[in-house]
Amino acid sequence: MMQMTFTKLPKSITAEELLSTPLPPVKWIIPGLLPAGLALFAGPSKAGKSWLTLWLCLQIAQGNPVWNREIEPRTVIYFSLEDTFNRLQNRIFQLIDGGDAPERLILQTECPSIGQGLEEQVESLIHTYRDVGLVVIDTLQKVRVSDGNGGMYANDYKEAGALKKLADKYGICILLIHHLRKQTASDPFEQISGSTGLMGVADTSWVMQRKRMSQTADILLTGRDMDDRTLHLREKIASGLWKMKKPQRNEKSRLFRTTCGK
Repeated sequence: MMQMTFTKLPKSITAEELLSTPLPPVKWIIPGLLPAGLALFAGPSKAGKSWLTLWLCLQIAQGNPVWNREIEPRTVIYFSLEDTFNRLQNRIFQLIDGGDAPERLILQTECPSIGQGLEEQVESLIHTYRDVGLVVIDTLQKVRVSDGNGGMYANDYKEAGALKKLADKYGICILLIHHLRKQTASDPFEQISGSTGLMGVADTSWVMQRKRMSQTADILLTGRDMDDRTLHLREKIASGLWKMKKPQRNEKSRLFRTTCGK
């Protein structure tokens, strides 16, 4: 099979040169849902984001399917900053249900803040473990620093920008787990806590919608390299897994209109 040679573009280029230059395709961590770059995953407090995130980490590290999508196995670094190793151990036992735990999932419960050593720690781990494809920071708030200089938008943009720069440098996905504001909004993505600077920097954004004690949830997705879409999920209480829920006819129609009307 003939290998295609990709060219590194200069800082400026004509449209004619651009169209004649072979470029690498988008690198997907989860095909159609999560590309390389900076990603946000926001949802209500205690909605199950961390359980879902840990399951995603396990699937990607093992190369197991995610919501009917084939996954290329990659090393995953998971900063679970609101958990203990004891809690993580119990959750992993429950999620793998007697299966093997992947060696390619690297777990940490502590790290420095943005601009105070976090970037250097991530780079060190990337050089230590081969084929890192995903770095998860759960939660974003744990690594933020408020220096009091500038407004909220400027600080959000600066901090998110530092992590996006790191993701782009190594061609990986950095996924930030975040919270939603309690205030409702006509656009669900406007409920993401903080200013619009966070979503402005992020290449991909997920918003989880789930009512308290409900066994179903929707994840709304938008991004620069993908069409807007909604995933309808149902939780299996015994295992903590989130499976795809078969949409009803009206749900399929609504999703089709949303995607085509983008």
